[in-house]
Amino acid sequence: MEKLELIKEYAKNLKLNYLNVDADKIIEKGELGNVSYQDFLLSILKNEVVLKDQKTQEKRLKYADFPVKKTMEEFDFLFQKSITKKQINRLMEMEWIDRMYNLIFLGPPGVGKSHTAIALGYKAVEAGYKVSFVT
Repeated sequence: MEKLELIKEYAKNLKLNYLNVDADKIIEKGELGNVSYQDFLLSILKNEVVLKDQKTQEKRLKYADFPVKKTMEEFDFLFQKSITKKQINRLMEMEWIDRMYNLIFLGPPGVGKSHTAIALGYKAVEAGYKVSFVT
């Protein structure tokens, strides 16, 4: 068995997806570049971590089951005056999750309750929390 095939097989067994998929490119780049073994290995491990983090976040977003993507940057604070940017920014710090508080948004239809909840949910997913959106 060729060395490249062995590397890919070992990477697959160890669930090192970046190395498994791009082993030939990584080796070629290492051979052409003037990098130390430590820097070469560090680059591979860093890319593995980045890929795993991306996949984990994608799974959390899928699990959250948001109906649409909303952000607080899109929120119209001029229309909805019952909540301030300062209050939203405080909620975006996610301290309420760490303290295990619940949030309840009350009001008539069309005032931004779902928008705010979805935007906070997206921010929580980005921060590494598991989220489940339910209407």
